[in-house]
Amino acid sequence: MAAPFRFDRTWNFDLSPTDLWAVLTRTDDYATWWSWLREFEAAGLQTGTVARCTIQSPFPYSLRCLIRIDSIEAPRLIATTVSGDLRGPARLEIRPGPTGASARLVWSVTLGSPVLAQTARFARPAMAWAHDRIVAVGVDQFRRRALTELPPNAGRARI
Repeated sequence: MAAPFRFDRTWNFDLSPTDLWAVLTRTDDYATWWSWLREFEAAGLQTGTVARCTIQSPFPYSLRCLIRIDSIEAPRLIATTVSGDLRGPARLEIRPGPTGASARLVWSVTLGSPVLAQTARFARPAMAWAHDRIVAVGVDQFRRRALTELPPNAGRARI
């Protein structure tokens, strides 16, 4: 079995942690925010929810995953277990940050697909690049699409 892929990234947003959390609870909007998310089905953001998703890689393959929410501590933590083509724990931590909210995504995943696991033996750097590309595009799309749709009473943090 190949070594897990480990990711630990932090982003800052210019709105309060509570307002960022409120945006993240809008799971019905996820597919409209992220172009690489081909399918997303979830019954809200609560402990026990299992989301079904299909992610389009920058390469000619899609990843199918189930994301089970193991625990939630609103408005600061979502802990999940991912299964399917990707497998492993993932968590999103939200804290006060320098300009409002800081969001840290930490996960460690292995490849559940035998074909992808074999491919990772020689293409691991390209696969890590693909992940980083999807995340970078995703954060940009989240800022442009989800955060521009905030209600007028949302308390944007002042810089």
